[in-house]
Amino acid sequence: MSDQTSLSEWTPRYQAWASESQELFAKGKAKEAFASYPWFQTEGDPFERLSKPASETRFGLITTGGYAIDGEQEPFTGLPDFSDAEPLAHVIPFDVDKSKLVINHFGYDHRFAEEDTNVNLPFDRLQEMVDDGEIGSVSNDSVVFMGLIPNVVPLIEKAIPQVIDRFKSDGVEAALLVPS
Repeated sequence: MSDQTSLSEWTPRYQAWASESQELFAKGKAKEAFASYPWFQTEGDPFERLSKPASETRFGLITTGGYAIDGEQEPFTGLPDFSDAEPLAHVIPFDVDKSKLVINHFGYDHRFAEEDTNVNLPFDRLQEMVDDGEIGSVSNDSVVFMGLIPNVVPLIEKAIPQVIDRFKSDGVEAALLVPS
């Protein structure tokens, strides 16, 4: 079975869940809503071994931390989007002034991320790994989504292919995924 077939079979389950759960979200009961969420599972193994040592590989960073550059990027809504719209993604440059970063994601406790952005936007740790020769290099741009993307169809069909194209054009050979 292909991922497309899996998505086709998943979609009616998602639509039923979405119609039932929106009322719970409106009441602030996200935990109850997600208790019955129909999680999507990809076919096969989504991971692949590197064809060369990590010390020779260029990495790209993807996080679901909900970061935006204050005054420069549209803020994330901070709420789940049940539509078929493509999820908003921000490109955050590696050399961003971290004091300009804001978190628009309401789905997690920001306390630690506000103390140290490396919690879910690990620019400093990745640079240390490059400097220490543990990884080859890191893309100059990271891709940031807001988590809470319950409809995975536009994520898989629209957003992820764009991230892949962006990373390929930058020579990225492996992606680091940092969920929040």
